[in-house]
Amino acid sequence: MNKTISLWGQSLYRQFSLMLANQPKLGYYLHPLLRWNKPQLHPDYHSARIVDFCWETDQMLSVWLEPASSWAGFTPGQHLLVTMMHQGRYISRSFSISSSSAVFARQKQIRISCRIQSQGEFTKALAAGISEFTHLSISDAMGDFVLEPKVDAALEQSIVMVAAGSGITPLWSMLSSLRCWTSPVVLFYCVKNAAQAAFLAELKLLAAKQPLFELQLIETATCGRLNLVQQLKAKAGFSLTKAFYYVCGPAAMSRQYKDELIQQGAPSTAIYTELFGLAVTAAEGPVKQALFMQQGKLTTVEAAAGVSLLQAAEHQGLNPRFGCRIGVCYQCVCQKKSGQVLNLRTGQISGDGPEQIQLCISAAHSNLQIEL
Repeated sequence: MNKTISLWGQSLYRQFSLMLANQPKLGYYLHPLLRWNKPQLHPDYHSARIVDFCWETDQMLSVWLEPASSWAGFTPGQHLLVTMMHQGRYISRSFSISSSSAVFARQKQIRISCRIQSQGEFTKALAAGISEFTHLSISDAMGDFVLEPKVDAALEQSIVMVAAGSGITPLWSMLSSLRCWTSPVVLFYCVKNAAQAAFLAELKLLAAKQPLFELQLIETATCGRLNLVQQLKAKAGFSLTKAFYYVCGPAAMSRQYKDELIQQGAPSTAIYTELFGLAVTAAEGPVKQALFMQQGKLTTVEAAAGVSLLQAAEHQGLNPRFGCRIGVCYQCVCQKKSGQVLNLRTGQISGDGPEQIQLCISAAHSNLQIEL
C-alpha cells in the first residue's frame, strides 16, 4: 500500500514538474479559476475594466476602458488587440485607440471605437454583450502609425491626414493629443454622409479653435470619391513634396493614394498608412495542397487561390492560433517547411524553403508543408 502511494506521489510530482517547465506564466496556472470568476480575462494579456460605452453613430460603438496597472500606455495612433470569451472560446480583434494621451495620463483610461460589421463575429458579439461585460483583455499597444516630431523637418512643414470611415480613430487620437501646434494640418474625412462621421462635433470644435487645423468633410454619397492630389494642388501655397501624409482606411484606398502621391514627387518615407483588410488578392488559379502538421497529426487541406491559409485550415476543421486576422498581431505565425506562399497584403511571393509565415495573410502559391 505504501509503495503504491509512493509511486502515485512520484507520478504526480513528475506531472507537476512538467507543467512547471511548460508554462511560461503564473497566470496559466490560475487560468481555470480566472475563467470561472472573470471569463473575459486571458492570461496572455492585460485586464481592462469597462468604464462606460456609447454609440458615436448608429454603426460605431465606443468603449471606455481602464487598463490594469501592468499596461504600459500608448503613443497616439497605435492599436491594440482586444480579446473576449465568446461561445466558449477566445476571439480577438485589433482596434486603434481613439482617445488622447492626455486622458490616459490624467484618468488612466483609453477608448476604443469600432464599427459594427454585419459579418464581423467580434464586433457583433461586443455590441450584443456590452451592457453585461465588466472586463476585456487587451494587449500592449503596438504599431508605428504615430505622429511624432521629425527632427529633420522644418517646423512649418504641412501634415495631411486622410481618414475613411472608422479610419478616423487613430487620427483623432493624434489630433486630440496635440498640445503644441507648429505645423498646419488638414484632415480629409471621407464618409458616406455626415450622419456616419464619428467625432464630427469634436473635429468641428477643434477647427474653430485651432487656426492651424482645417477639416474637409467628404460626403461620398453626394460628392463622390476624394481626389486627393487634385484637392491638394488646389490649395494655395501647398507643396505636395513638402508634407507628411497619414492615410488610414481600406487597403485599396490607402495604396492608391500612396502611389498617386509618389508619382507627384512626394517621398515614400513621408507617407504613412494604416490598412484595413488585405491590400491585394491572389489571381485565380488551381487549388493547391497544404499539408498541415499539428502535434504529430497530418492533415491535408485544399488551399484555393486568394484564400488565406488560416481560412483554409479552419474550413478543414483545424483550429490554428489566431488573433486579428489582418496581419497585425502575429499570433498566427507558424513554420512553413516547404513550398511558396503569396502575401495577401504585399503581393510578394515567398521562397521555397523553411521560414515563418502569417497564416491569416498568406495564400498558397504552390503545394505546401506547414507546421502549426
